[in-house]
Amino acid sequence: MSEADLAEAAAQFDPRRFVELARKVGHGSALEIDYQDSGPDWLELALPWREELVGVPETGVLASGAIVSLIDTASGGSVWMRLGRFVPIVTLDLRLDYMRPALKGETVFARCECVKVTRQVAFVRGVAHGGDPAHPIAQSAATFMVSR
Repeated sequence: MSEADLAEAAAQFDPRRFVELARKVGHGSALEIDYQDSGPDWLELALPWREELVGVPETGVLASGAIVSLIDTASGGSVWMRLGRFVPIVTLDLRLDYMRPALKGETVFARCECVKVTRQVAFVRGVAHGGDPAHPIAQSAATFMVSR
């Protein structure tokens, strides 16, 4: 797909509306993930630090499950951005390589990019950081089954 094709396709999927809806159900409502920005094949979301998301009470470090959910949501959203529409997808594999903990008070940002879509599988890479992408919390690689 050319850049123009990607931009036109992404215009048909509304990531702000998706995040708004996701915040109303299940873990989306518990995490209170925020929309940040998006492009033709990427999506960036934020997870504000909150006490109830802490995994290590002594230090205030966020629970890894909250970060996994943030990255999984941003990764799936990036697939829909690239396709330009909502279609059913399923996470087949999601790998996170943690480089440091998400510290007390730190909002975690996840920016994920769909790098390729085949007939049935989408490939995504991402990074989670606390405001400086050069100082990542985690890097991710994911694959999704795509139903067209």
